Amino acid sequence: MLTKSFHLLSALFAAGILISCSSGATFGTKSLDSWQFSKDEQSWENVTVPHSYNCIDGHTESYYRGKGYYTTSVKLSSAQTKEAVKVLFEGAAQAATVYVNGHKAAYHKGGYTPFYVDITPYVVSGKNTITVECDNTEDINLAPVQSDFNKNGGLHNPVTLLTLPKTHICTERNGLKRIHISTPEVSPESATIVVEAHVHGDIEGHNAIVTVMDASGKKCFSEEVEITDKNDIIKTFTLSNPHLWNGTEDPYLYSASVELKKDGKVTDKSSARFGVRTIEMDYDKGFILNGKPYSLRGTSIHQDIDLKASALTKEDYINDYKVVKELGCNFVRLAHYPHNDLAFDICDEMGLIVQTEIPWVNICGVNAQQEYFDNLHQQMKEMVKSLYNHPSIAFWGMWNELDTWSNNDNYQGVLDTKKVLEQTASLYDLAKSLDPYRFVGVTDDSVINRDGYPTLKADYISENRYNGWYYGAFGGLTHDMNKVHDAGIITNISEYGAGVNPYCQTWNPENINNKDNAKHYEQWGNLFHESHLTQIEQMPWLNFTSIWILFDFPVASRKEGYLNSNDGVNFVESEDRMYTNDKGLVTRDRKLKKDAFYLYKSKWNKEEKTVHIAGKRLEYAPEGFEYEVKVYSNAKTLTLYKGSQKLQTLEGSGEITGVIWKFNPVKLEGESTTFKVVSDAGVEDTITLKKLAQ
Repeated sequence: MLTKSFHLLSALFAAGILISCSSGATFGTKSLDSWQFSKDEQSWENVTVPHSYNCIDGHTESYYRGKGYYTTSVKLSSAQTKEAVKVLFEGAAQAATVYVNGHKAAYHKGGYTPFYVDITPYVVSGKNTITVECDNTEDINLAPVQSDFNKNGGLHNPVTLLTLPKTHICTERNGLKRIHISTPEVSPESATIVVEAHVHGDIEGHNAIVTVMDASGKKCFSEEVEITDKNDIIKTFTLSNPHLWNGTEDPYLYSASVELKKDGKVTDKSSARFGVRTIEMDYDKGFILNGKPYSLRGTSIHQDIDLKASALTKEDYINDYKVVKELGCNFVRLAHYPHNDLAFDICDEMGLIVQTEIPWVNICGVNAQQEYFDNLHQQMKEMVKSLYNHPSIAFWGMWNELDTWSNNDNYQGVLDTKKVLEQTASLYDLAKSLDPYRFVGVTDDSVINRDGYPTLKADYISENRYNGWYYGAFGGLTHDMNKVHDAGIITNISEYGAGVNPYCQTWNPENINNKDNAKHYEQWGNLFHESHLTQIEQMPWLNFTSIWILFDFPVASRKEGYLNSNDGVNFVESEDRMYTNDKGLVTRDRKLKKDAFYLYKSKWNKEEKTVHIAGKRLEYAPEGFEYEVKVYSNAKTLTLYKGSQKLQTLEGSGEITGVIWKFNPVKLEGESTTFKVVSDAGVEDTITLKKLAQ
C-alpha cells in the first residue's frame, strides 16, 4: 500500500514542469544533486545531495562544527538568463551563504526550512558556478543553540534549479509549493476550497487557470481567474460531497494547480496536493477527526540515519515509513525541527497526523538578543508557508523544554520566563496569522507553568514525561498528567521513553531495577513501556501521545548504553553504541527492532498478528531459575510449550492493554531449555536459554 503510493509520489516529483516558450527558452525545474564538497576549499570530493558533512563523525564524542563548501555548475541559454533563474534550497544547515559566479547572492540562517535564492542578476549564458558555504558553528543567535541532538552541517535536503519567465508565480509569498490551498468550511455535504497564489512581475496580458482534480485525475473544478491589481490569484469555490481525508483508514488526496497563461500559452504552473478534513481538540474526548473521536497514538522521529546523518534519500524515507506502518501508529511527531517535505508527503499518503515544530529548544536566557527571536519568527514563517498544504499536519510547535537545558552563562544566561511568555505569544500570533486552521502549542518539561498554568498563549501544552526513568516511579505518570488535565489544559504526552540497549540482557530481577547509564537493560525499558502504555489507556482525554523515539540517534554529549551482555553477568564494551540516545524502538542502523516495538505493534497494528517473546535476546540463565515467559501479542489465545511439552494456555492477557501476556514461571533444567509460544492463528515465537556457567 505504501509502495504503491510512493510510486505515485515519485512520478509527481519526476514530472517537473517544462514549458517551451516562443522565445526558444525552456522553463522548468532541474534537480541539483551532483556537487563537489570540501572543508578547506583545497581538497575536494564528489558528493550527492542530500549530503551532510557529519555523516560519519556525528556518532562520536565530538563532531565537526564549522564550515563546509559545496560547488556545482549549471548551463543556461541566453534566453534563460534574460528571464528569471532561482535556486530552491529545501534545507541548508545550519547557516548558508550562496555565491554565483563569485558574487554573493544570499545569506540564510536556519538549517531546516526551505528558501529560494534569486540568482538572475549573477548568471551568464553558458556555464555558471554555484557555491554554497554551509556553517554549523555554534551560534547563540541561531536556534537550535544547545540541544540533545547533533546539529549537522551541509546541504542535507534537496536543491533545485528553477528557470522561470520574468512574470511567474511568486517563489516567496507561499513557500515551497508557491500556492496555498485552504479548506475553511467542511462537512460531508460540501467543502469550501480556497486556492491562492501571487504573481511576480508584469501581469498585463496574463490570466490564470485554477484547477482541482480528484485522486483519479478527474477534474472537479477548473476556471479562469482574474489576477487582482495586487497581483494576487484567489479563487474560492464549493466542492460538493467531498471525499474526506480520513486518517489511516482513508487518506484521500486531491490536487490543485494554478496555471499562468499569456496569449493562450502556459508560461508557469504550480501544483500541490491537499486533503479535505476537519480537526478539533476536546478537553474530555481528546482529538477529533471529521467529527469523530480519533485518539492519536504514535512516536517521535528525528531526521537521521546511520552513515548519512540528516541527509536522507527518498529511499531512506520510504523504508523508514514502512517501519512506521508496521508499528501501526496513526501519529508522528517530527522533531525537533521541520523535516524534509518528502516526509510530509508520505504522511499525507499514509494518513498519519503530524506535529512539526521549529527548533527553539532549551534556551531562552536573560541575555538573548532580538536577533535570536527575529530568526525564530523567520523559521516559523518559513515552516508554515512551505508545509501549509499538507493535510497530515494538525499541530505547529513553537518550542521544546525551554525550562531545563543550558540556560546559563555559557549561552544566554539564566532562564528569562518573561521573554518566554512574550515571545511565545508573539510566535503564536504569527503562526495563527499565517494559518488560522491548525493548532499552535508548546512542549513543556513541567516547570515554567507548573503553578496554575496561567499565562502561556497556546492552543495546547504537551508534556515530556520520563516517570521512572529520570525521576520518580512509573506510576507517577498518571498523577502528573491528571494534574495538568485538572488545571483545565488541553494536553498531550509529547515524549516518554527509556534508554534501551537491546544487547544488554539479564535474568536477575535485581538487575532489572538497575538504570546504570552504561548498561540500559532491555528488561527495564520493557517495564517502563508496559507501565506507560497501561496508564495511557486510562487517559482518553490525551489528544496525542508520542514515544521518544522511533530510531536511536547520535548525541555527542551522551555516553551510555554501551555495555553489552547476554547473561547479565559478563559485559563487553561496544564502541558502536557510545554517544547515542538509545530510547529508540529500533536501532539507528534499522537492523534490530527492540522488544518495546512489538509491544506497540501488538497494540496498534490490527492487520498483522504478532507474537513476540520479550527478553528473547537473553541467552544464559542459571539452572533451576524460575523463568517467567512474557509475550507481547494481539492474539486471542496463546499456548506455552517447554520443548514439546504443553504447559499452559491463556485465554486473553488478563490486563487492560490486551497485549501483555505472562505465563506461570517455569524452572530451567539441564544444559538448555527451549520455550515456544503459539497463538490461535498459528503465529509462534521461541527462546532458548543455556545454562549459565557458575
